[in-house]
Amino acid sequence: MVLGSLDKMVQLQKNTANIRNICVLAHVDHGKTTLADCLISSNGIISSRLAGKLRYMDSREDEQIRGITMKSSAISLHYTEGREEYLINLIDSPGHVDFSSEVSTAVRICDGCLIVVDAVEGVCPQTQAVLRQAWLENIRPVLVINKIDRLIVELKFTPQEAYSHLKNILEQINALTGTLFTSKVLEERAEREAGSQANLDPEQGEQVYDWSAGLEDSDDSHLYFSPDQGNVVFASAVDGWGFSIEHFADIYSQKIGIRKEVLLKTLWGDYYVNMKAKKIMKVDQAKGKKPLFVQLILENIWSLYEAVLKKPLTQEEIAQRRERARQRHAEKRSAGQGQAPSEPTQDGSALETSPEGGEPKGDEQQVESVTPKPVSQEGDSQESFVAFARVFSGVARRGKKIFVLGPKYSPVEFLQRVPLGFAAPLDDLPPVPHLARCSLDHLYLLMGRELEALEEVPPGNVLGIGGLQDFVLKSATLCSSPCCPPFIPLSFEATPIVRVAVEPKHPSEMPQLVRGMKLLNQADPCVQVLIQETGEHVLVTAGEVHLQRCLDDLRERFAKIQISVSEPIIPFRETITKPPKVDMVNEEIGRQQKVAVIHQTKEDQSKVPEGVPVDSDGLVTITTPNKLATLHVRAVPLPEEVTQILEENSDLIRSMEQLTSSLNEGKNTHMIHQKIQEKIWEFKGKLEQHLTGRKWRNTVDRIWSFGPRKCGPNILVNKSEDFQSSVWTGAAGKASKEASRYRDLGNSIVSGFQLATLSGPMCEEPLMGVCFVLEKWDLSKFEEQGASDKRTQEQSDLEQEGQGEGENQQPQSGCSEPLEKRASPKGEPALADCYGPFSGQLIATMKEACRYALQVKPQRLMAAMYTCDIMATGDVLGRVYAVLSKREGRVLQEEMKEGTDVFTIKAVLPVAESFGFADEIRKRTSGLASPQLVFSHWEVIPSDPFWVPTTEEEYLHFGEKADSENQARKYMNSVRKRKGLHVEEKIVEHAEKQRTLGRNK
Repeated sequence: MVLGSLDKMVQLQKNTANIRNICVLAHVDHGKTTLADCLISSNGIISSRLAGKLRYMDSREDEQIRGITMKSSAISLHYTEGREEYLINLIDSPGHVDFSSEVSTAVRICDGCLIVVDAVEGVCPQTQAVLRQAWLENIRPVLVINKIDRLIVELKFTPQEAYSHLKNILEQINALTGTLFTSKVLEERAEREAGSQANLDPEQGEQVYDWSAGLEDSDDSHLYFSPDQGNVVFASAVDGWGFSIEHFADIYSQKIGIRKEVLLKTLWGDYYVNMKAKKIMKVDQAKGKKPLFVQLILENIWSLYEAVLKKPLTQEEIAQRRERARQRHAEKRSAGQGQAPSEPTQDGSALETSPEGGEPKGDEQQVESVTPKPVSQEGDSQESFVAFARVFSGVARRGKKIFVLGPKYSPVEFLQRVPLGFAAPLDDLPPVPHLARCSLDHLYLLMGRELEALEEVPPGNVLGIGGLQDFVLKSATLCSSPCCPPFIPLSFEATPIVRVAVEPKHPSEMPQLVRGMKLLNQADPCVQVLIQETGEHVLVTAGEVHLQRCLDDLRERFAKIQISVSEPIIPFRETITKPPKVDMVNEEIGRQQKVAVIHQTKEDQSKVPEGVPVDSDGLVTITTPNKLATLHVRAVPLPEEVTQILEENSDLIRSMEQLTSSLNEGKNTHMIHQKIQEKIWEFKGKLEQHLTGRKWRNTVDRIWSFGPRKCGPNILVNKSEDFQSSVWTGAAGKASKEASRYRDLGNSIVSGFQLATLSGPMCEEPLMGVCFVLEKWDLSKFEEQGASDKRTQEQSDLEQEGQGEGENQQPQSGCSEPLEKRASPKGEPALADCYGPFSGQLIATMKEACRYALQVKPQRLMAAMYTCDIMATGDVLGRVYAVLSKREGRVLQEEMKEGTDVFTIKAVLPVAESFGFADEIRKRTSGLASPQLVFSHWEVIPSDPFWVPTTEEEYLHFGEKADSENQARKYMNSVRKRKGLHVEEKIVEHAEKQRTLGRNK
């Protein structure tokens, strides 16, 4: 055991070569915190007897109650290997999928990681996720196969069966690593190809195609986990032991007399030892022989467990052992030896193989996640924020002035705003976006539940920084010079999807709630805090457990007030589909006899109002209130692949929109990055590839806008011959007379489209996967009106010469003058005035046209879906299926884990049905099944929310009332009720089913 002191830790921090920053990653309940306890006990911080029970790194009360880690926490440990001394900065991270953002934070500031896998459960969904995160951040992993005692005590495996089981786990992990490596090589090859094609001359004749994937040349042997490479550790954290095969190679090289190097290569694999010949041979040569790993390692561990656990002791033996223990205790006390005997460190090999981190030049530190921790301050019991950081180069000193660079900071922008550039005096700089200056008030050594104050921190160390709460929102880069580009933002596995509205119980406490939500937003890397148009304060979280933790933090730590929370706000999307070919009873539409005439007329009432002409193809023609412009709009469903492409490229669409607006404002756009330009053309190519056929001809070139918010998964296509505008060039890309003349009117049309896509007709939810085609845009009457206005204007100008010159020339510039001025000159009846400005009328008319075009097509709701991974034993499988089917879930696959009775079920579940799902499934299965929910995609709900029986077959099947529950209508009505919209429902639904409750006489 090594007893660490603060002075020793400060001394170790200076030796950068011997610092190891390691995080512990795993699926939930695979034993990360217990393993961390074992390592902490080796430093004497906690008793080795309490390791695994205390869960020292779970410092929050709710973590101890729930038994899961919710916040990443760090501790510095001292480790000695021979004469070398190492400083291990160990970070324990959560395994629950709701807190995967904490894992991203921990992984960013580490050089190596321990990937912990349960020996019974094997590779789980979150194991795959953390392995992928470690791969993306390029940190060296070490595999720890934990809970090996469960193979002996619970599954009652023989050593040979356990060996086969462990081999399977290793193969699964290596298969995942191989997949990641292959995808990386293929991506690099695709990039190289794209570069070489750009440089090729098209007239070089025939090209020879290279069919090799590039995998043959690349060496990936060092990436895989293998005990003989020293990157696999076998452990039982709860019993406090662990080993790599190196330990046993040391022992047996002296015992058997075979060299250690040979044993290292043969202790794992199908080799056996011939004791007579003192040779190691392949198992094939003599069948029935046990592999070395079983014979020399596992059998000894099994016999030890049998001796301790299985063999029953007689009363005399128990009494003798007690007496012996008492004597030993008395001897120890008399000798004055109060210390516990030193224990071997469990993961020696993990610490040896972890590499040093690559250090970029410059003098910078990186703050990755602002984590609130209680810090006592001069008699003040308030909590303060401590930023979780790592020094990449230079030395962090207390009181030093430093720049805080936000994730979107650009040194190029700094140069544009500061004429003197980076040579400018740093004290009086003009304001630059995403750049602030502050001083490092407090530096801390993170010691699990405690913090130790430091004066300076050398490079390579993990530290806590106090006093940054006013400068850092979620993550930032700290640097002594503004010329440093910031580190790339963190990539999160989980998407925030669960929304609730929050308000204080007492309205007078609203300022405390606003302040508390601001602090919560800083403290949690994944949470989002919004104020909606309605004025509601909304919290968006990754899942149910995450939501619960955020609300507890808000009540007890940040706002410290009583709050009331709404039911979860479930997001939906509205869309349209192709007209169905069969009805609800699978009869071909058009051949049945219409009998339910009442229902038919009722259905027709909900469609477009009278006076709006609609043709058979769904083309809606609508005129502005002042009858000056007519719009012809059609709505068409987009293919699923196109919707997906639009969703994935929303950031790119946003940058395209900024580019278009800067073109319109006449700014210089030579600064467009070459890569962005390439991405835009690649995106356009993808759209053209999927939008093929006669119906979609030239559609991509004519895309006018995306929506909602100009970057959503809906498109507006302009097929009008009068005014050509495209999102690819910008309306003012070619500044023709026509373009400048129609631009303001065009902006009104686009605004109407944006409003229509932001709130659909069913329940005011955003649209998704809809293409609106503006077939024709008739402005002939408006132009005639403009011409007559001009003539009248000239006559009035001749009468009033004093005012004439200025106004005479303004109509020439198209739309530079407000349209209502031209539409209502002196001497004419004010046509536009009684309906408001003409641009406003166009917006409203376009919005109405889009809504009506939607309503003439079959409308559907889209629900957000979770991917649900459930691990359950065979005897509770039926109950799991019952809970899933009750909540509209759909099972995709089910497979049994080899060698166990555990089944892995993969299903999809609507987010709307997921609340309380985890608790219900645990109750129904007595805790034997645990689900992991991750947001996956949007899916169309197949049932029509407005459906009523209209044919004889439907009438017979569903009855006159059609009172079987329509899922889509239920969702639609719940959203409409929440938003205060009109809901068509009767208080007494079926009068004949009511009964009067009278007294029993």
